[in-house]
Amino acid sequence: MSRGCVLEREIATCAECTDFKNLKQCRKLNNLIAKIFGFIFRSNRIGNLERIREVAVEQFAREMER
Repeated sequence: MSRGCVLEREIATCAECTDFKNLKQCRKLNNLIAKIFGFIFRSNRIGNLERIREVAVEQFAREMER
């Protein structure tokens, strides 16, 4: 999901989107450019968003501080 999409939906993060139970289905979030950035920066955006869905933003932030 793009930043514009988040603003349009008035949500804080893609984790709050209810259009996709599986975030991998979102073509704005899961596309070739996103995969390249994930590889280069060794990040897992979808995995992080799924974790935010599980524990909420505040707990996720605490986990990232460790």
